Amino acid sequence: MIDSLKIYLTNLNCFYPELLGLKFSRYKKNRIQENLNAFDATDELLDVVNHAIDSVPFYKKRYQEHLHSLDDFTHKMGFIDKDTVIQNFAEFLLPDVNNRKTTKGTTGGTSGKPLQLILPKDRYVFELATMYTMWSNIDWHGQTRAILRNHHLGKNQVFKVDPVKKEVIFDGFRTSDDYYFTIYKTLNKYKIRFIHAYPSSVYQLAKFIYRENLNIDFLKGVLCGSEMLLPEQKDLIQNRLGLKIYHWYGHSEKLVLGGYCRGSELIHVEPTYGYFELIDDKGKGITEVGKTGEIVGTTLHNHIMPLIRYRTGDFAEYAGDYCPYCKRYLPLIKNIEGRWDINRIYLSDMTYVSTTALNLHNDLYSFIDGMQYIQHEPGRLEIILIKGAGYNASIEMKLKEHFENAFKDKCEFSITYTNMLTKEANGKFLLLKQYSKELQQNITRLHD
Repeated sequence: MIDSLKIYLTNLNCFYPELLGLKFSRYKKNRIQENLNAFDATDELLDVVNHAIDSVPFYKKRYQEHLHSLDDFTHKMGFIDKDTVIQNFAEFLLPDVNNRKTTKGTTGGTSGKPLQLILPKDRYVFELATMYTMWSNIDWHGQTRAILRNHHLGKNQVFKVDPVKKEVIFDGFRTSDDYYFTIYKTLNKYKIRFIHAYPSSVYQLAKFIYRENLNIDFLKGVLCGSEMLLPEQKDLIQNRLGLKIYHWYGHSEKLVLGGYCRGSELIHVEPTYGYFELIDDKGKGITEVGKTGEIVGTTLHNHIMPLIRYRTGDFAEYAGDYCPYCKRYLPLIKNIEGRWDINRIYLSDMTYVSTTALNLHNDLYSFIDGMQYIQHEPGRLEIILIKGAGYNASIEMKLKEHFENAFKDKCEFSITYTNMLTKEANGKFLLLKQYSKELQQNITRLHD
């Protein structure tokens, strides 16, 4: 009864997100709405870099002169990465900062030791103003959201409510049909029109809704990030259920953020959020459409722990600098892959194929309710698979032919059937999990 009242009060809250404050409103208006067409971040970039050269020990030791142009920036500033920051952590911090003006964060631990981050307390202004403006592309304008991400709830707790942020939060780790039906009934009862979720989490819910042929006319869209959006997930949610998907790219270091526009599924990298570069293996900027490179980011909003030319370990394909749908000049990318090594399946000769290269045809995805790759050693792969409706021996044969053609006798594989795929402790889903020390040592030697 209390939770029901909270949801009704949440729906009546017409002030969020504007109640985030005047600074939020000003940034949203002046930096997002008025500068949509051609925002030049050069002044902000040089301000952050020159402040770091003056005041932050890591940069102060290595650079003696101010930079005056983008050309100076690309030719004089070196790259850093996660290991650089971990090994020199104290030197990346602005001295004598009042701790009451900062907040802490961490990167995920999927690529090794997590990195601690120190952020200004008002960092949410730039984060949320940019994100919420992006979400408006599928007509989210502050409506109540269902959250299905990394929350653990009490054993007898169905959901909890945050009436300020307008969130109805469900347990992201419960995957029974009974619980999914409870989620569905709650969404329908209170006419919650948007689901904010990890792609893997909303996919599981979507499978249940599709299988049970439930009416979802009240739903308007799905807001999903923090994981890759896999083809089978997109096919089910967008094509078969008919829900709009808004997918975005961002990371814990808060340097680069981008997502779809109304008419294009290319990732539009938002220039007011951070300074974006895409580099080749020699560190040169990529400007040729179709070429893949590593995403590099520089903060525009953190003078306390400035990360400058930070190599993210994420890779993407360059798709241009102008979107004809929204008439904006900004970097466009697609085919984003998380940390390069965890998306490579290593063959017996230590060559590899990417998980993207293994994508199935849509006609096969329709018979599969989930898939995950497990690799313990080079040249061997376990494919964990959840059978969907209509899956049979013929489909299995087509799958085997697909992987045989992809691996060309360089990787033995087996298919193991299950009812549930495993997630990480933070609720995220990894398409490829690699375990053995031998495999990791071989990968390290390959890159040295």
